[in-house]
Amino acid sequence: MRTINWNDDLSVGIAEIDEDHRHLVQYLNDLFAACFAGQGPAVLKKTLAHVKEYTRVHFAHEEDYMRKVGFPDLQSHHEQHAELISELDDLIEEFESGADHELSNKTLQFLEDWLLHHILIEDKRIGRHTGAID
Repeated sequence: MRTINWNDDLSVGIAEIDEDHRHLVQYLNDLFAACFAGQGPAVLKKTLAHVKEYTRVHFAHEEDYMRKVGFPDLQSHHEQHAELISELDDLIEEFESGADHELSNKTLQFLEDWLLHHILIEDKRIGRHTGAID
């Protein structure tokens, strides 16, 4: 079964953002587990909704923090967040349409790749901006 293991490489050096990221990783792992176990559409829908809702909460926290510390690329970062939310909305709409009651490996890979890339590349820039990491 696929899982993402939290490790120090994923840390941006900012406790509240790292904690949010740990929760996002856990929600994504829960989604992987639900898919792997072949759980029904209701469970997958609920788990996917949790991923989406927590993503929205996290993005709001992260953007508030960036405003507070004067992060210079806030607008670009916000646009990336908005793009993922739109992708999640489309994914949920497609899933709820009943056309396919399974989440594809392609979809799960997209979510994993997006989250890891965003943390390792984009969010690390916040940590460097604040001096929390080198």
